[in-house]
Amino acid sequence: MKYNNLMKKYKIFIFSFLIILILLNFKIVRIQGNSMSPTLENGSFALADKYLHKLFTIHKDNILLLEVDGKEVVKKIVGFPGEKIVIEDKIIKLQNNEIFVLGENLPESIDSREYGPLKVTNITGKIVLSF
Repeated sequence: MKYNNLMKKYKIFIFSFLIILILLNFKIVRIQGNSMSPTLENGSFALADKYLHKLFTIHKDNILLLEVDGKEVVKKIVGFPGEKIVIEDKIIKLQNNEIFVLGENLPESIDSREYGPLKVTNITGKIVLSF
């Protein structure tokens, strides 16, 4: 009988721990604007992983949550540290700690074409789900 009670307590603890981990790790983001259309439409929501993305590799075309000039923006990563990016007949050489991001809807996107390469530290999350 004590074994069953102990197992119940462990299960409750583990379940509670997982719920807390999920609540602390993920953030719901509301998409504002059309810069990521058609993948993320204006007014839709996305779930961003705030911490675990640091443990795994970020790949090209991953959609990231970034802090730019005190605002959170959602953009697609297209250039990594050390790479050369060709945009509008200009070659941009990314430094060791820089990334280049673009919106999917280029005519309506304010992105690295306007504010330049971003520091890797600007990444605050990775979009893992949209709804």
